[in-house]
Amino acid sequence: MNLRAIEEAVKKAFPLRNYKLDNFSKRIPSAVIIPIFEKNSEPFLLFIRKTEDNSPHSGQVSFPGGCKEESDKSILDTALREFEEETGIKKEMIQVIGSIEPVPTRSTPFIIFPFIGIIKNKFSVSPDKREVAKIFFVPFKFLLKEYPFKHVNYNYKGLIFRTPLIEYEGEIIWGATARILEIFLEGIKSIDNNTP
Repeated sequence: MNLRAIEEAVKKAFPLRNYKLDNFSKRIPSAVIIPIFEKNSEPFLLFIRKTEDNSPHSGQVSFPGGCKEESDKSILDTALREFEEETGIKKEMIQVIGSIEPVPTRSTPFIIFPFIGIIKNKFSVSPDKREVAKIFFVPFKFLLKEYPFKHVNYNYKGLIFRTPLIEYEGEIIWGATARILEIFLEGIKSIDNNTP
């Protein structure tokens, strides 16, 4: 699939919604952006790996994002602010085209609101080194090829989690990020398979 086809599928499968946080008051609201971009006519997804800082999700691979702050006017504003802070890419460069139903974390009290965005122009990254150890890009065709992901018992800091897991060039995507990715790919494939 090219970027245009992905964009059309996202708009059908995951229409952009406004969420009322009151419905999720028992959990800590956070938001991420699933950033898609094109390089040499091939679509990629951008991921980050968090620094090892003893925070609840330290060292994990995720999409750019974080917790809502009081100054954020909406949960989408949270996603865009965190995207810019963590990647150094101006939030104005990303076009948000869809949203996925909120996903709760399993070992921590967060609820994640995933938004899907396309980085339309060429960009360079400047990660916040306090929060981000690495930014890397995964070809969309690789993710589609690996889907459905294997589900394994994964050891994280001495605890065992049953989780979908995918590995790319030594980076391990698991937990809530892998579950969000599964939902995203399933939606894209269902639309693509029904397209005449």
